[in-house]
Amino acid sequence: MVHELVSRVKDNVSRITSDFEIILVNDASPDKSWDAILEECSSDKRVKGINLSRNFGQHRAIIAGLEYVNSEWTIVMDCDLQDRPEEIPALYLKAKEGFDIVVAKRTVKKYSFLKKLSSKTFYTVFKFLSGIDFDNKLSSFGIY
Repeated sequence: MVHELVSRVKDNVSRITSDFEIILVNDASPDKSWDAILEECSSDKRVKGINLSRNFGQHRAIIAGLEYVNSEWTIVMDCDLQDRPEEIPALYLKAKEGFDIVVAKRTVKKYSFLKKLSSKTFYTVFKFLSGIDFDNKLSSFGIY
């Protein structure tokens, strides 16, 4: 999946600029993701890899990747391809309208019933305790 992700990201970001880098963070994935990341890094100097020592969770993995960003615009996305790289140009065009942050809103989530139920329960409790009505269809996929 890493190879397909990198290929699709390159194809879509290249439509915007040739000056980019891709930072991949391996959050202790149990599959061979780190090996695939190393292959991508060795074949293209624009691809960088970060290998975390254990699973720290999505948010800390994102922060680890952001520590190495050195660009005007940054795309954050999941590597499982539920965030479609083909949406990157649209996010960029929206940002160029004058927005500092543009996030994607999922219309269809490909999660199990249990995952959807636990997510709905979390956001219901979150709203009750905080008084904040958070849209759980928003994702970390966006341009910043």
